[in-house]
Amino acid sequence: MAHDHIDTPVATVEYGDELVVVRFKAGVTLTVSGIVALLTARKRSVDRGPLPVLVLFPDDEMDFDLSMITTDHYKDHPVEGHSKALAWVTRNAHNDRFARLYFTYFPSPVPSAVFLEEAEARVWLRQVCG
Repeated sequence: MAHDHIDTPVATVEYGDELVVVRFKAGVTLTVSGIVALLTARKRSVDRGPLPVLVLFPDDEMDFDLSMITTDHYKDHPVEGHSKALAWVTRNAHNDRFARLYFTYFPSPVPSAVFLEEAEARVWLRQVCG
């Protein structure tokens, strides 16, 4: 299985043959520019076709800029060409509320679900993506 990665200001994006893993960095504040950099990096997998994406929050509570949570990031950075489904692993109640609030206002254009635990997210991705 081939692996490579891109480091962005807010996360590391790891590319495998069958899965993209996004690991948000502990201690960073999520900003609009940080999310734009992340979405730009995720486009790199487009040559492999749409892949499942596992998004991992750190164990700690994430901080975010208010403008980040009030922006539809997918509007100008569509993900359908490179993301088959998105599983968000929040790891704690704070991150879970944050993710669910965001997706209430800006639903994902591809199948998406929020989980507290990584194992549940991986099972869901296998079920949704085959």
